[in-house]
Amino acid sequence: MKISRERWVIIRNGTDIFCGLARNYQFKPIDNIGDAAIKTYLSEQKAISAFERSWNKRENDVYTVVKVLETIEDGDSNANT
Repeated sequence: MKISRERWVIIRNGTDIFCGLARNYQFKPIDNIGDAAIKTYLSEQKAISAFERSWNKRENDVYTVVKVLETIEDGDSNANT
């Protein structure tokens, strides 16, 4: 099984990505994301609206909304879909 779909993410200062669940949000360095849950959104406008409601923006924060391709794939490389 493989599912791919367009989503939107929040990137801060070009180096960090918005992560978290259940209002326990934080920015994590993109190059050290580990297994953190990346916060994704259905549209650019929903991303902006939800982010601005849930994050206290600091003066030096510069964020952008980026379209990405989210892929969910099972661990069976021989699966036929």
